[in-house]
Amino acid sequence: MSGEPDAVILEERQHDAVERLAYRFELQRREFFKLMGGGVVVCLCAPALAQESGGRARPNAEDELPKGIDAWLHIAEDGAVTVYTGKVEIGQNIRTSLSQQVAEELRVSINSVRLIMGDTDLTPFDMGTFGSRSTPVMGSQLRKVAASARQVLVTMAAELWHIDPASLTADEGSIRNSKTGQVASYGALTKGQRVLKVVSEEPPLTPPDRWQIAGKARPKIDGRNFVTGKHKYTLGHDFCRHAA
Repeated sequence: MSGEPDAVILEERQHDAVERLAYRFELQRREFFKLMGGGVVVCLCAPALAQESGGRARPNAEDELPKGIDAWLHIAEDGAVTVYTGKVEIGQNIRTSLSQQVAEELRVSINSVRLIMGDTDLTPFDMGTFGSRSTPVMGSQLRKVAASARQVLVTMAAELWHIDPASLTADEGSIRNSKTGQVASYGALTKGQRVLKVVSEEPPLTPPDRWQIAGKARPKIDGRNFVTGKHKYTLGHDFCRHAA
């Protein structure tokens, strides 16, 4: 974009404003030789070039997602939860739905969850925002991350108090022992340090019928910014996919 006002395309009209590229063309034999003359046609194979140059295709994002909890989530000493995702908000409201899923599994208020989205200096690579994959892929991943973090925090408190983890519960950003009345906040347990544990393959996920935050209607996070136009949208892969 040129940055001039008259060059700005309204977001809801972007898809219609992009000229569709032809995906099929035909060239008759006679026209082919007329076009090429008596020259020699050299065909280059992209995969071969990539192989010769040492390049390779991007790996499947689901197979290459980082295994460490700290790549996805950080709990500050004051209990604030920062979540990192390569997905971006382009109007589908994933900032709200992903925050809900993290808050549900981590047993914290949704107001304490902040998402860092699409910042390639900070977030894991996950192939971008396209194909309606944010909810089934990233939603599932962040649920596993948050549930794994909750499990780690319970273990940390159990080790601190020298008791059986089974006697502890996570609630409102703290680990509690209902028998002794002991309480330790997440921030007190982590002291703001990174949680250097691996995301569990089978974490203790909360069944949907017990959800208190996830899957529930709630006001859109940063909704005022979307209504007033303050929110700055990223040119996501979904737009590029439609333009291709």
